[in-house]
Amino acid sequence: MMQTSKNMQGEATPSNWLDTFEPIAVVAAMGTSVATLFIKEVALAAIPLSLTAALNLANRRRQIDAIQDQQRLEIAHLVQSYQENVSAELAIIKQASEEAKSQLDELNQQDVQSSQAIAALNTQAASLQAQTEQLQTEIAALQQSQAQGQATITGLGEQSQGAQTRFDELSTEVAGLQDAIAQLQSSALELEGRVEVQQSSSQHLAAQTEGVGELVDTLREIDTLTQAISTNPRIASNFYKRGLTRKRLERLEDQRAAIDDFSQALTLDPTHADAYFERGLLKSEFGYKQHAVDDLRMAAKLYFEQGTLSQYEEARSLSQKIHDLISGSPSPEAETEQYLLENLFG
Repeated sequence: MMQTSKNMQGEATPSNWLDTFEPIAVVAAMGTSVATLFIKEVALAAIPLSLTAALNLANRRRQIDAIQDQQRLEIAHLVQSYQENVSAELAIIKQASEEAKSQLDELNQQDVQSSQAIAALNTQAASLQAQTEQLQTEIAALQQSQAQGQATITGLGEQSQGAQTRFDELSTEVAGLQDAIAQLQSSALELEGRVEVQQSSSQHLAAQTEGVGELVDTLREIDTLTQAISTNPRIASNFYKRGLTRKRLERLEDQRAAIDDFSQALTLDPTHADAYFERGLLKSEFGYKQHAVDDLRMAAKLYFEQGTLSQYEEARSLSQKIHDLISGSPSPEAETEQYLLENLFG
């Protein structure tokens, strides 16, 4: 802007000089023409007239160039400001995506550590199971010895009592080992549940990362269509495509902007049936039922005239369903007033 001011100041001197000299040249040309009436020299009158015409043409050309230079500078400033805003938003989105990826890597590492812990617990459980089998074998051997000692129970009473005591001790140890195995199995199930939760969290983060990528693609598509509209604002299909793209976003202001794009497309092309259809759907979501019915009926009419009967049936069916729900809703005038208030002041 400072450079523009300097350029305009630099052009101020030749502008004042031409503006001052031009009327003087006109007066001189008129004087010369009057003089030729007395001296009857036509050639002398042509000289100041030609000079006056040349000065007038140069002055107009200079003014047009100055206006065009000022317009170019303002357009370049606006384009640069818009590109900086878009670059800043893309940088924020990229940073969020990198943070999500870092969290996903940490969860994957925790998942690996949990798997290793489960493997270690399974190894311990296998070892305890082997010891239990060994103890059961010893118990079976002791029971066999007890059976053999029944024949000589009188002489081996003390040994039999000691064997029973040992049997009781081993039974207690086996019960303790079985309790420990049950606890280990419970711990293993709990760890498996934690692993499943971590895997679910990882999938959720992956879905969020994918959603960020889709948002970036949508914003880029909107930016491309906006540049195309800036280049040629008379193409209705560009406004319609940008409205469809904005409709994919979930923010309320994007939905309202989509309605504005569809309305602009219809201003440029009143026979754009798809624009009527999409605008009718959005107005229905905002609660403007009567306006939605009007748009959908117009879309059905245009579809029928264009020969697209399947879309005609769909638009006609939707308009009828919304019309059936209108009973008890605000009047069309109230809807119009509410719509204007929300779009002009909200």
